[in-house]
Amino acid sequence: MFRIGYFLSLLLVLTLACSTLSAPVANPVEPVQEIATEVPTLLPQNIESPTQKVAQSPELPNSALVDFYDPARNPADDLAQAIVIAQKENKRIMLELGGDWCIWCKYMDDFYKNHADILQARVENYVLVKINVSEENENLEFLSQFPEAAGYPHIYILESDGTFLHSQNTADLEDGADSYVPEVFMAFLQKWSPVK
Repeated sequence: MFRIGYFLSLLLVLTLACSTLSAPVANPVEPVQEIATEVPTLLPQNIESPTQKVAQSPELPNSALVDFYDPARNPADDLAQAIVIAQKENKRIMLELGGDWCIWCKYMDDFYKNHADILQARVENYVLVKINVSEENENLEFLSQFPEAAGYPHIYILESDGTFLHSQNTADLEDGADSYVPEVFMAFLQKWSPVK
């Protein structure tokens, strides 16, 4: 008798359980989305290389392609990118050698911040590329193509195609204290600006 009662109880539970289940509602058929079969490209179709991609980028902040000294950067790659931009914008290239260890490099950054007219002259006429010279990376191989720097910071002016034009000892632009002489610095920028 116990078995029949157990069986009936089990049957009742299953009946109740099944009665609470509802029939599945048919989902409307959704269109199948097409799956792309081509590998997407990160570069626009008219761009053939990363160098040209830089030329299509928005305006450089303060004309600086590289505005910090980084021992891990490859200055040859940076120069290749600067050439594309300089040719597109009819500018020359300013290579500024130095490092975070260099107090006069910091003075030069402050000088630009405090002299908007001089910064504007640089922005309008040059693509700036800072090149690290430090114990971590002296970039000797890259810099061997230029005259030896007299000290740091040091500036090389290049034509838009990367042709060397001028080596500037920045000590000649200093005020002898902790900055640069505005008139002398502006004259230097104007002298080597491209003819527009």
